[in-house]
Amino acid sequence: MVWQGVPEIVCHGTPTEIGLCHGTVARDRIQLSIKNYTLLYEETANMSWSLARSRAEAYLPTLDQLVPEIVEEMKAIAQGAEVDLLDIVALNIRSEISLTSFPDEAPDGCTSLGQATDAGKDAVFIAQNWDWTAEAADAIVLFDIQRTTDGTPRIQMLGEAGLVAKFGFNDKGLALCMNAIKSPTVDHKKLPVHIAERKALEAGSFHEAKAVLDRFGLASCVNFMIADKSGNLATIGCTPLGNFVISPDSAGSVCHSNHLISQDKPEELKDYPAENSFNRLERMKEISAGVKPSFETIRKRLSDETHYPKAICRYAEPGTHGMESICTLCTIIMDVRNMKAEVSLGRPSLNPPVRLLVM
Repeated sequence: MVWQGVPEIVCHGTPTEIGLCHGTVARDRIQLSIKNYTLLYEETANMSWSLARSRAEAYLPTLDQLVPEIVEEMKAIAQGAEVDLLDIVALNIRSEISLTSFPDEAPDGCTSLGQATDAGKDAVFIAQNWDWTAEAADAIVLFDIQRTTDGTPRIQMLGEAGLVAKFGFNDKGLALCMNAIKSPTVDHKKLPVHIAERKALEAGSFHEAKAVLDRFGLASCVNFMIADKSGNLATIGCTPLGNFVISPDSAGSVCHSNHLISQDKPEELKDYPAENSFNRLERMKEISAGVKPSFETIRKRLSDETHYPKAICRYAEPGTHGMESICTLCTIIMDVRNMKAEVSLGRPSLNPPVRLLVM
């Protein structure tokens, strides 16, 4: 099936069956992802694709030891897409390459919001705009996956072809969003961001997801906004030096953009955000004050163009490429208590078609 030009991949079964389905259906988009990240790695890290594959190979012993089922799935993705395993691993370490070798101020994006009313008894929502390079728009895929060999939950998510995880929710009532963090700190003995994200999405609750992230550890820095249908909500700063929780304020709201905001982070941990990350965070806090969460109110906030073009709803100048072309590629809003989500492509301020996902 295809929605607004985006393939919908439904794959339930063994890791090999899931991977083969992903790789076969999204073959053209995976090959486009490889082309996009070949250029992006050169721009952000001065790294050729062959060197990125070598970097990927260095992660394989850790991945084989910690998440053999994900390695099995990535092997099958590679087989279905008619590429090499190292090509798929190189895509899945995008954060460890493009966001650790780029310490100077540079474009970034993604603004997320979580809201729980009445301590999560009334409503729990998490949402975000995914801002990334314009070229990535043609590599977007919708996933509906479930590994049936070990009882893991069914997951619906929006992601990039070739990557094993992105933003989404599962049938246990857990939802997750992600904000990239630019920091040079890396630990190859821990899980790359997107593979850790998949393991968190396989958890049955907020506390289980946090325990998974703490147990495996993160190879590079990232922020995960996580909520469950029981009303638990927080955003977790994940780093190779440890993880820290940022809880909602007294009104039940928590926001994040692309810089480390916790006072609990280790002193030696450095990040290099662009100035617009601070502007977007403060603007989201401002326009969320006193506003109850719903699909409509959150979509309106994610459509905000204050500080245009580097706004919550972000615009790229025509003719730009790579990191200079960062714009809002899609919006995902998840009603965690009712286990449903709305997804749209492009800037939400343009009122694009909305796809409802329901568990």
